[in-house]
Amino acid sequence: MPQMSKVELYAAIRRDHRAGMKMRELERKYNVSWRTVKKAVDSVWPEPGQKNPLEGSELSLP
Repeated sequence: MPQMSKVELYAAIRRDHRAGMKMRELERKYNVSWRTVKKAVDSVWPEPGQKNPLEGSELSLP
């Protein structure tokens, strides 16, 4: 299976879950843990990644 983004993965898991697939089947099909399947089914969007602490910060140079 080609590499897919987390958004695409979560959408595919939710789609298959709505179609009636069991959690265990989804784990095997997408090769992910039960926690990932639960997060995908429970949420609309995947959790955001950690932000870069330097991103957006204004460093004042003398």
